[in-house]
Amino acid sequence: MKSPTAPVHEIFCSRQGEGLYCGRRQVFLRFSGCNLDCSYCDEPAARSLPSFMMTPAEAASEVVRQARRGRARLVSLTGGEPLLHWRFIKALAPPLKKAGLGIHLETNGTLCRELGEVASLVDAVAMDIKIPSAGGHRPLWSAHRRFLAAAGDKAFIKVVITAASTLADFKKAADLAAGAGKDIPFFIQPATRNKKTRPPRARLVREAGAYAGARLRKVRVLPQQHPLWGVK
Repeated sequence: MKSPTAPVHEIFCSRQGEGLYCGRRQVFLRFSGCNLDCSYCDEPAARSLPSFMMTPAEAASEVVRQARRGRARLVSLTGGEPLLHWRFIKALAPPLKKAGLGIHLETNGTLCRELGEVASLVDAVAMDIKIPSAGGHRPLWSAHRRFLAAAGDKAFIKVVITAASTLADFKKAADLAAGAGKDIPFFIQPATRNKKTRPPRARLVREAGAYAGARLRKVRVLPQQHPLWGVK
């Protein structure tokens, strides 16, 4: 059978700047292509096709090389949306595991069937809950609920809030997370300022934190750190 290929935007070693593994060294394998078009996306270049395609063997070789050079024990599969390339991930995961690397999947939390194909191969699922008022897209509550159920205890949640976010939308996200269990790690991520996006007001962050904290045991407010550190 012919080996699958996938559009890879970049592979590099750095420190994770978001979520549960913030501060940990990781190799990032960034896929191109996404099924969403969030207005606050911080990697818009990864939504388009890159200049090269890779096989799983080629990608694994480069990831392992960079992990050894950078003394990283984790690889982050990110994007774009990695689960668009689930067949590639199924072939990629075994050599990464053989090399002793943990696999951290970063996803927009909408492709439940695709997650089911690879869930047993990954160690952690960093799932976004996309609130409509922040991202400028249709509501995705049902898709997120199914995805969270499929991810089980491997999941932790990030919710990006912007100046356009509403507290009502945020409350739906927190309630959805609480439905999966009060101990699921839940990160409120105030958006990083860029040309298209403004961070939320402090009042919204306080109110969001108070609401989530009353329903979940592991709530943190954590903006993206890598822009502050000056690293990719």
